[in-house]
Amino acid sequence: SPIDWDNALTYACRSRHILPALGVHPWYLGDILMKDIVESNEEEIAPDEPAKIEQYLNWEWLTDLELKLSQHPNLIVGEIGLCKMARFVREFPKSQGGKATALHLQKIVFKKQMELAARWRRPVTVHCVNAHGLFKEALEEILHEARESCSKEEILDGMRSLVTKAFPPAIAMHSFTGTAHHLQEILDFERRILYPDLAETGGKRQRGKKKRQNEETDIEGDTDILFYFGFSHSVNHIMCTSEKAKRKGIEAVQTIPSDRLLVESDVHATEDVILGTAGAAAYVAQARGESLQDVAE
Repeated sequence: SPIDWDNALTYACRSRHILPALGVHPWYLGDILMKDIVESNEEEIAPDEPAKIEQYLNWEWLTDLELKLSQHPNLIVGEIGLCKMARFVREFPKSQGGKATALHLQKIVFKKQMELAARWRRPVTVHCVNAHGLFKEALEEILHEARESCSKEEILDGMRSLVTKAFPPAIAMHSFTGTAHHLQEILDFERRILYPDLAETGGKRQRGKKKRQNEETDIEGDTDILFYFGFSHSVNHIMCTSEKAKRKGIEAVQTIPSDRLLVESDVHATEDVILGTAGAAAYVAQARGESLQDVAE
């Protein structure tokens, strides 16, 4: 929340090993909501009227965030994202569109922050809970809008130029709670925009084993990675109560290529960071059947 930004920057000054991250979390859209406008508006606004919906928000935070990005070269954008479980979504007035409008507001704010991060070439951390479909929808819209705004020169430069314009240099999915299927859909999207030629032939039968091996080597050896996936002991293990959810989480961890894998403490207190990170590494190691040292390295 913007309320915490100055404190976050002050905390990051304590060590060169701490990178500050500022953004509007999907839980805290209430902090930028123009409550008087929402409460006084007698006309229900449909979610497909973004120009009218945007009047519900105070946009001073966006100007402030860009100013801070200009002042702090190591500043990243986050945590941002989409969350159907947020209180903001569950308690948004039904007279003003209820859950549908709240989720649309989340998506608008998410896209604005993605656009800012892309323009300043800063990584983002993304919170996405029970909103995988909405997340994919937002990614497609970001890509489409970037394509619509491209100059002829940018179009001639090809897909890589478009991706650079549309997306931040790295997108870290924070404490990822999606399934292996969700993960694969995100990787398929990345493959389609970074390797369009390979994506077009991905569903076709290859003529030779050597060609398949060459293509796989090209992808795995390329340094162009957009999406990374983080896991934490607190969210992915402790808060995961059902056996079905635990099994699906482990399947997701097993599916992720090692060069995209992140471990996170995801704790509130500084003194818990080391233990939280160690717990995340242990969770990932057990899920993947690897040694703790291999995961840590």
